[in-house]
Amino acid sequence: MTTVPLSKERPEGRREQQLSELRRLRTEVSAEMIGHRRMGDLDNNDAYHRSVTDLEALDGQIARIHAVLEVIDEPDLGDDTVRIGSVVTVEFDHDHFDRARFLLGAHEQHELVDVEICSPNSPLGQAILGSAVGDERTYVLPTGRVCTATVVDCVHHHW
Repeated sequence: MTTVPLSKERPEGRREQQLSELRRLRTEVSAEMIGHRRMGDLDNNDAYHRSVTDLEALDGQIARIHAVLEVIDEPDLGDDTVRIGSVVTVEFDHDHFDRARFLLGAHEQHELVDVEICSPNSPLGQAILGSAVGDERTYVLPTGRVCTATVVDCVHHHW
């Protein structure tokens, strides 16, 4: 799983609400599991096994949200500096008609914004991370082709 550090400045939001709800559900499912376990004969106790499966699924969801919400200290970056969590518009190879707008982050963040995702670990993500609006960066595609990306716009979201 990709860990996406986010700014400390982001307001408490949707992810924290999801996390709170998942923790509440986990407490309920855990109590159900204990009750089913007390019935004995775990080999033939379908309710117990369903509770265990549900608990594992909730633990996975909680872990994914924690990974997405890992907090880092940001250095003093300008407002137009591309960082993880920025929605960036780039122009490719000096072609005004060849532009892309995306969130520089993890695929787990897709539900937070209605744009495509570019991993900061991808060649493009690595090239533009830390650049500013107007900066031109070159990077190599997996095919070996060298491309140029110019940062046209950068908007920061505080989750």
